[in-house]
Amino acid sequence: MLNDGTEAAMWMTMSNKSYDFAYTRDYYGKRGRFHHVTYALDSREEILRAADIFLEHGVHIETGPHKHAIQQTFFLYVYEPGGNRVEVANAGARLILAPDWKPIVWTEEERKKGQAWGLKTIESFHTHGTPPVTG
Repeated sequence: MLNDGTEAAMWMTMSNKSYDFAYTRDYYGKRGRFHHVTYALDSREEILRAADIFLEHGVHIETGPHKHAIQQTFFLYVYEPGGNRVEVANAGARLILAPDWKPIVWTEEERKKGQAWGLKTIESFHTHGTPPVTG
């Protein structure tokens, strides 16, 4: 949630993971766009292995492996051949088992902690989404 009350992004779930996909307000001011889908791996080691496999097969790694500053999940972001962002993350950091779990709202101040371990969030994280914006 931005300081002016605008909802900048939504991380949504359809499982017991804390999130399965994200949809964000468009950086270019046109409309919201798909940000990424997340696949759960069982461990940090599997994410490191995925990074090696992606490199071996020419899959573009956008960022990571890192650890999210807010949610603490270990993650890696790549682009699949159609241009969609895909995250692989260790789901064990945040499995939601309570049936009455309430949404978590992150503030602009919390997001200023950066993407991972205090690192600045990469620019494409804010600008890349699908479908591509033209004109």
